[in-house]
Amino acid sequence: MRPITGITILGFRLGVIALALYWIALFLGTHWPAGIDVGPQLNDKVKHFGGYFGLAILCCYVTQSPGNDRRRSARRFLGVIIVLAAYASIDELTQAFSPGRHPDVFDALADVLGILTAVGLYLAARQIVRRFWSPPVPAEAIES
Repeated sequence: MRPITGITILGFRLGVIALALYWIALFLGTHWPAGIDVGPQLNDKVKHFGGYFGLAILCCYVTQSPGNDRRRSARRFLGVIIVLAAYASIDELTQAFSPGRHPDVFDALADVLGILTAVGLYLAARQIVRRFWSPPVPAEAIES
């Protein structure tokens, strides 16, 4: 069975399509005029944390780096953090142009915490999967 990132629709990987649709929905949700509350009734900071947590998970999922090259992997995940943190900041600033909305530094902080938590959990899960589901090492390789 092919991994989900290997499935393509019109030449695009399914993971990339999911990321694009999620990012558009997140942008629209954060720029919706104030007073129109879409979604579950949660604390605003929980919504920001969860929204950017999901975005970071998808970004980690669709980006690639060689599994055995720690330097390139570190750059990959640091890049995800930097790009998404910059986007979160810009996203907060542009909310000033939506009716009834205003930038909030604590919303941006919740966004960044969601990003950092997602990347950290993704890395931890990746290590667990590699440790327990990696192919067994042949006995000949151990003896030599």
